[in-house]
Amino acid sequence: MTTNFSIPPKAPNEMYTDSQWQAIYDQGTNLLVSASAGSGKTAVLVRRVIEKIKRQQLSVEQLLVVTFTEAAASEMKERIQTALQEAINVETDQEMKNHFTRQLTMLPMANISTLHSFCSKVIQRFFYLIDLDPSYRMLTDETETILLKEDVWDELRETFYEENQEIFYRLTENFSNDRSDSGLEDLILAMYEFARANPNPFHWLDGLVENYRMNNLADSDLFHDLIRPEILKTLQEINQTYQWMISASQGIEELQKITELAQNEQGLIQQIKQTIMENKLDDVFTMFENIKFSTYPSPRKKEVKELYGDVIIECKNYRDQAKQELTKIREMYFNVSPEEQVERLQEALPIVEELVRVEKRFIEEYSAKKREKGMLDFNDLEHFTLQILQTEVDSIKPAENYYRNRFSEIMVDEYQDINQLQETILRQLSSEEPGNLFMVGDVKQSIYGFRLADPTLFIKKYHDFADEDGGRRIILAENFRSRKEVLDFTNLVFTQLMDQTVGQIEYDRQAELVNGFTAFPETEAFAPELLIYQKNGEVPEWIEDKSMGEIFTTATKIRQLIDQGFEVYDKKEKAMRSLKYEDIVLLTPTRSHNLTILEVFKQLGIPLAINDTQNYFQSTELRVMISLMQIIDNPYQDIPLAAVLRSPIVGLQEEELAQIRLALPQKEYYQAVKSYSRSNDDGIAERLTAFMTQLNDWREFARRESLANLLVRIYNETAYLDYVLGMPAGQQRHANLLALIERAKDYERSSFRGLYQFVRFIEKMQEKDKDLGEPPTEEVNDAVRVMTIHGSKGLEFPVVFLMDMSKSFNVQDTRRNYVFDEQLGLGVRLLTQDTRIRKDTILFQTVKQKNLNKLLSEEMRKLYVALTRAEQKLFLVGSYDDEVAAYKTWSKGALNEHLVLDAGLRNGQNDSFFDWVGRTLFRHPVMDQYQTEYPVNQPAVLKRHPATFKLDFIDPQKIAEIVQAYLPEIKTLEIPQGTINIQSLKDQLLFKYPYPEATKTTSYQSVSELKRLYDDPDNRETLELTSTQNQYRFTESDLGTPKFLTAKKELSAAEIGTATHLVMQLLPLQENIQQEIVETLIADLVSRQTLTPEIAEKISIEGIMQFLDSEIGRFLIQNVDHLHREEPFAMLLPADQLFSEYQNQDEILIHGIIDGYLEFDDKIFLYDLKTDRYTIEREQLLINRYRGQLNLYKDALEKAKQKPVEAAYLIFLQGNQVIDLLKTP
Repeated sequence: MTTNFSIPPKAPNEMYTDSQWQAIYDQGTNLLVSASAGSGKTAVLVRRVIEKIKRQQLSVEQLLVVTFTEAAASEMKERIQTALQEAINVETDQEMKNHFTRQLTMLPMANISTLHSFCSKVIQRFFYLIDLDPSYRMLTDETETILLKEDVWDELRETFYEENQEIFYRLTENFSNDRSDSGLEDLILAMYEFARANPNPFHWLDGLVENYRMNNLADSDLFHDLIRPEILKTLQEINQTYQWMISASQGIEELQKITELAQNEQGLIQQIKQTIMENKLDDVFTMFENIKFSTYPSPRKKEVKELYGDVIIECKNYRDQAKQELTKIREMYFNVSPEEQVERLQEALPIVEELVRVEKRFIEEYSAKKREKGMLDFNDLEHFTLQILQTEVDSIKPAENYYRNRFSEIMVDEYQDINQLQETILRQLSSEEPGNLFMVGDVKQSIYGFRLADPTLFIKKYHDFADEDGGRRIILAENFRSRKEVLDFTNLVFTQLMDQTVGQIEYDRQAELVNGFTAFPETEAFAPELLIYQKNGEVPEWIEDKSMGEIFTTATKIRQLIDQGFEVYDKKEKAMRSLKYEDIVLLTPTRSHNLTILEVFKQLGIPLAINDTQNYFQSTELRVMISLMQIIDNPYQDIPLAAVLRSPIVGLQEEELAQIRLALPQKEYYQAVKSYSRSNDDGIAERLTAFMTQLNDWREFARRESLANLLVRIYNETAYLDYVLGMPAGQQRHANLLALIERAKDYERSSFRGLYQFVRFIEKMQEKDKDLGEPPTEEVNDAVRVMTIHGSKGLEFPVVFLMDMSKSFNVQDTRRNYVFDEQLGLGVRLLTQDTRIRKDTILFQTVKQKNLNKLLSEEMRKLYVALTRAEQKLFLVGSYDDEVAAYKTWSKGALNEHLVLDAGLRNGQNDSFFDWVGRTLFRHPVMDQYQTEYPVNQPAVLKRHPATFKLDFIDPQKIAEIVQAYLPEIKTLEIPQGTINIQSLKDQLLFKYPYPEATKTTSYQSVSELKRLYDDPDNRETLELTSTQNQYRFTESDLGTPKFLTAKKELSAAEIGTATHLVMQLLPLQENIQQEIVETLIADLVSRQTLTPEIAEKISIEGIMQFLDSEIGRFLIQNVDHLHREEPFAMLLPADQLFSEYQNQDEILIHGIIDGYLEFDDKIFLYDLKTDRYTIEREQLLINRYRGQLNLYKDALEKAKQKPVEAAYLIFLQGNQVIDLLKTP
């Protein structure tokens, strides 16, 4: 039979697109298929395999198909099996039919698997080439791996301490804190993972020190290859921003000052740019040091504001954006001189060298420990496979030659998610000329950076193969999954969000999704909807936080869709049908709110299928059993012992536990239990004696029997299994306890043994946040599904709710004292020996910024994955304070000149999915239906963009009304007459305390609570309680959410203000204070964990410096000997002076802290620092806000010091304004 290598013509009945057809048949070189979401890549892969077997008469043994998961490999085999069976049924040529039949029998053994499975086969065949024992056990449990690594590190660390080398102590000190050396352990383990993702880990480690061996920053590769291009790119963007500012204001006489400001600062940018191009970094540093931004010349005339208000705001936004980007350059690269940057690198060099030595030793010791135990992990499989493929025998590579001769083609699915090590293995297996790699993937769906996937491998081929440099590129753009509304919405968002700067690849015309499934009926019901919960509304007490509010928003919408008969298109039936619960999925960024979802959906009667709550060890019954195992191992643990005694296993009450404690207050609780049981003869002692007998029996049993047998005995003797069946969700609890036996058996098959290690195993899982999912009790039919975005990849659902859209991005990995990069290596923060302050090296800043960009790029790709899971209807769920706050956030990109939003609007660490999406929607014509306050620049592409969407701002009270309709009806029970004394019950319930005023106040009040009273001194004489005041205490109208219930959010003004006050309190006031002193103080507070890095970044150093340079600032410095800062005070006031209706003769303690005052012999000057943004327009508002507070401070000082307060200064750091309230009406 002849073989035709050309692409055959497509038959009229073939449903494949031209691109798919090319992907099925093209060959003769390496091929990269960029397959967008829903483009049918799996069908193309299967058809390509079949055509290889059919047209080229290849055997499945001649193909290597690499998939990302075992499930994908199984699905691939099933599809190929089905295709082969169909081919056998229709084939008339007997020879070809026999060929297909042979392939069918060989299919189970075909190399269609994950790369790890294939590597295992390589090792089993060629283990002798590297002298490896082929009988090994796979180390697959993550917690077992962590424990083994920690054991190795504990032993190795002691060895290093015994060597007593000063440099090791410096290394430990640099990455740990004064409480423990766990920081170095975290670094060693993280560095191990990163190094092992490289083909040659030791080579990568050796290269880490190179960037620290630097003599001149301007001559370094680091500056020329990375830092300078990045700075020049940013400066060009700043220059363009100023040009927009000039274009908007030029020619308007009233705005001439704005134009001149922009031109002057643009000229400075051009000077900096030119100086950087000349490599004169010392001059650049001096220029940045001398930069002082003038106050924005906002016109004050009312008629000018009315006429040119939009232009003034537009120009100010441009100016603020330019300032922000220029400040970022200064903070990253020129906060210290180039000479000091080099000195920091040189000072860090010996620490990095020692780190490399220690890391190599750890890799060697850990590898030796695994060999000793006969274990391999997945990374070992890859490294040993690469070693086997590269091993030469008599100048020949036998393994490499074997596989290159065997495989006609190597097909790689999900190519965007491989790393450099895996890429090297594939290169060793494939032939060079002609290339026989067939790679399929979509870099826009690369979301496994935490597994060290490297999307740049895909991106490089994507660009190279476009010019047929090393291969050929095929793009599958057609989406056969989703409705046009979903695709248009996704395109609208990503054409403005994703490019090479943030996203790592352009979302151009070739990347846009194209509608490939046209059978969906036309209707307006499928426009994507944004469900926005308004946090600042009147919130019912049963909505505990904004996350619960969002979940109630989602649950009520689902009930409405079901109850109102919302219809979706059934692709199998080819007709519309009513929506079912099983058509709906909730996609979450994390699993952190899954328990709340369970609770809310249960209240509203919505069936839920959620298999990855990962709260197994948090369930009550498991916590009891874990506590019991802890005290069986060691009863001298107070909290676990008290937990077991309080549990149904013993059944003591809190009062009884207290009685036991009193029996022996100063000793361990276990001693108190023994003492009480011996010295008392009551019911408590009886139960304690019985339990102690059981406990001793279990402890003895645990020494000689397995954990599983111990658990069975405990269940039998306590009947705890039966007990939990009577609890809510009893079947699930029963299954959880039985699953504990199976998990104990699994544990004992690992490399660890014994009860102590099992307890440690569980504690380590909890410490590392690696809980397990609960075992399923029964299949839930027709239920809403909940899964993470990562878990949804490759799946599709008729209706998608994308949850928690306003959650800020998790950038914790960039806030450690070290950062890694494949090319740049390692960046570290340096703990200086003399000052004990942590300082950033320029390499740390560079790598950190690069990592932040990669992290945000991956977040962007996660959003793409989430949006493209929807077949028909898409809901985006999140929250803002209110509609005004949402539009204010989204409007930041409203005047953007380009289609793609400026990088500064897309790379914010505190941004969220909702911020991103909102900014892309804000310039679309649909938004004209919702807001007209903010001016918008609409590029032509957006004006005619076919996308549509809806906004729904949901008030908490609206949710409450809907929820009430779905809650079960409460029926009133009739009580027979004479059963109880109704009047007596009423008297008790309606009893009134004779001194009600005393119950409605406290013995103290804070200044912040009372400041409204002191807005005007006359208020103290005239104050009366209004209907809204039901207590004799001034409080904030809203209670703050407890920290343990608060999700990560943007920093509040109060938090930033508190941090600023702390800095001002500790700042040494002296003549000629330099900015570096302020920066050093803040860095020290961060290193001592007094401030978080997030808060530190928000402190306005510029505002502090302007204040110190002001008249009042210099006055304070000159009179520092008379200065009192952060001075606490207290004074007593009669209650009836505060509350006119208060009848009792009580006094109330007023307390607070005064920011500062100067005390002289005959007078006092009072001042209070504020971080509010000052503008002339807000001046009266700010005065009214704080007048009462300073009046109170004034009264307190005058009473305590018996001196008059001559001035009360209100100082605004943001705006550099000082107001004397005693001279201001």
